Parts: sequence; C-alpha cells; structure tokens
Amino acid sequence: MKFDRKIFFCHIPKTAGTSLRLSLEQAVGDAAVVPSQALISHHGGRYPPLHEALQELQEKPDYRLFRGHYGFWVRNYLPRNTLTIVVLRDPVERVLSHIRHFLADGKTTEAEALESLDQGRLPIPDNALCRYLGGAAIEAAGQELSARFLDSKSIPIVDHNDLFKRAISTGRSVDIMGFTDKMPDLYEKISQETGLPLTMRQDNPSRYPALSLSDRQLDTVRRHNQLDLQLYEAMRAERTSNKLTRLLKRTGLYRT
Repeated sequence: MKFDRKIFFCHIPKTAGTSLRLSLEQAVGDAAVVPSQALISHHGGRYPPLHEALQELQEKPDYRLFRGHYGFWVRNYLPRNTLTIVVLRDPVERVLSHIRHFLADGKTTEAEALESLDQGRLPIPDNALCRYLGGAAIEAAGQELSARFLDSKSIPIVDHNDLFKRAISTGRSVDIMGFTDKMPDLYEKISQETGLPLTMRQDNPSRYPALSLSDRQLDTVRRHNQLDLQLYEAMRAERTSNKLTRLLKRTGLYRT
C-alpha cells in the first residue's frame, strides 16, 4: 500500500537531526519539501521564521515533508493524520554541542561560556527538549507569531511542572521517536513505516573543537536541564518497553 500521509519532522537543534533531514529530503524530492531550499537559502542557510514557513505550507498543498526548528505544537497547522518524527539526544551532550555551535557562530567566546558555567549560569537556553515538545501553541499570526515563538525558546520557564507534563504527553503522542545514539534503528523504523529509501548520512559536524569541562561546569549543565534529563530518561524507558512488548507479541511470548 502506498504511503500517502504527510510527514512532520520536529527538528530539535543539535540532535543529529540535520543528517535525517537531508535523508528525508532526498527520499521525497526537493519539490515536496517545506520550507523549500530556496526559502532556506534566502535566510542564509537557516530555517526561515515560522510565519514564512507556514505561508509556504499554504502555497504548496502537495508537499510531503514539513521540517524545521519549530515547536511540536505546529502540527496543529497540519493534517490530522500527519506522521510525526522526533529525535532526542542525551541532554548534557546536546547542550555541549549547542554551546560549541554558539562558539563556532561567534555568538560567544569560549572564555565567556566557561565563565558562565563556573558562575552557575548557562550560556544558552535551558531545557530545549521540553521547550520543543511541551511548548504551548501560540495564538498569533505573521511576524508576531515568529517573534513569540522565538521568545518561547529562551525566556525563563514560568511553570516547570506544567511544561514537563505537556512534554511527556506530547512525547507519548509522537509516531516515531528516535535517539541520537540509535540512529540506524530510527532510519529502519521510518523506512518500514513510509517505504522511503533512506540512506544514512553524516552531515553538519561540529565546527568547533570538543570542550573540556570541569565537574563543576558539568554540574551546572545538569542542574539547569533537569526537565530535559527527566524527559529523556522517561521517553527512552517507555519507547524501549513498547519495542519489547511489540517484539514479544510478534514471537507469541507476550502474556497480559
């Protein structure tokens, strides 16, 4: 049976998502992807503001893949049966990669970043996994929508418990969830579900050398990303349990 559902890849930064993104684009064809490469190029190789991506979505009703650094709530703009994909990465590893990305882009210096960590502060926004999965839908349009979404990725979290609960609930609703250290399994799952011929790639390597952090600095990273650490462990445990249950059912060994 031909796979005819649209796909939404909620691309959380620094989770090895660029490699998957490019593999999906190659499989469906550039003409079926939103935001288009032309729109991305117009913004210097970065995903465009959310309102521009959604505008292009309306202009290309025959798209097959919508992807970008956009909150999972954006699925509200997509057909109900859209296949959703998310990749999670160990939160500490993800934060370190994100810091290196900031350093490579010149947004801060290594001395400033390390000093922030020594002082108990993060040089980047905290709990990105929860923000992307648990962020509340934004009621706005045009540039205001993009501006408020951009703010939501960095402003202080008001209610940690509420955000965490929404992230857990959303995580459970994701059709295909993968983990950075299990990418071959994720590619196989997507291919089985969609019939798309995906090719493993190695793209977007860090442009900044690995950082050597002290125990104190690593503790700062962990302390400021407790929500993400809890979410990550919960999702790994649940997805592993679900996978085992499916395997046992296929082998006839599952008993209720």
